[in-house]
Amino acid sequence: MTKQPGKQRVLVIGPTGMLGKPVAQQLKADGFNVRLLARDPNKARRLLGDGYEIIQGDVEDAAALRSALSGVDGVHISLKGGPSAADFDRMDHLATRNIALAASEQGVGRVTLLSAYAVSAEKADTPESWSKFKGEAALKASGVPYTIFRASWFMESLPLFVQGKSMSLIGKQVHPLHWIAAEDYARMVSKSYQTEAALNKELYIFGPQAYTMKAAMQTYCDIAAPDVKISPISTKMLSVMGTLTFNTEWKSMAVLMTHYENWGEDGSPDEADRLLGAPKVPLREWCARNRG
Repeated sequence: MTKQPGKQRVLVIGPTGMLGKPVAQQLKADGFNVRLLARDPNKARRLLGDGYEIIQGDVEDAAALRSALSGVDGVHISLKGGPSAADFDRMDHLATRNIALAASEQGVGRVTLLSAYAVSAEKADTPESWSKFKGEAALKASGVPYTIFRASWFMESLPLFVQGKSMSLIGKQVHPLHWIAAEDYARMVSKSYQTEAALNKELYIFGPQAYTMKAAMQTYCDIAAPDVKISPISTKMLSVMGTLTFNTEWKSMAVLMTHYENWGEDGSPDEADRLLGAPKVPLREWCARNRG
């Protein structure tokens, strides 16, 4: 069963982020009425342009959240917590829970949530993974229909490892990963709002090709940033550096990358690909489009 985009209003929470913005844009391009919850409406307009309804506020503003959820058919959650354990819990768990409960109370038809592939009780070995696991559980328990996107690594994250002429390869990242372009993911989120078959599912979102992190970084350097060189650093060393310099971001990154040293992809993307269309953008093409 399909649903017509033009008859649906979808709220995007986290619309100015790296992965929330393309979802909002894709929903709008596909004909949905898109509402944004944004702390800074001017920033949202600057980044996304016209054609969006914007509610000022954030997920911790109960009145703004109720207003944003009023009259919508669905809500997409794209939030990022950290670097502290309390901040991960506040965003990835508590905010997700509160949004889901409010959506259920207001009869919202569905909630879509960006999660990660290594989220389960077994793999909840960091503040971030534990918070995401609790957030997923809270969404399921809320009673509102849901689709959880357990995505692999995004190609858009590669430039974030670059500082100056150096690209940090953190830890022993030996697992092959199906890197995905945000545009493919955004298309799949939009498609999920057009089919009832995607409801109440955890869907693994994997790109078309597998690369280890080192191979993906080398591909990025070769094509998009030829002056940049890969610089390996152990998770232990990064953690020590973070402690000595009081850099909480480095310490949090060391914990995160230790998590991914331990866990590779184990879910199957077959159901997501069948329901929503398989991702198509290969890494080399994405790198060619994102030079410099």
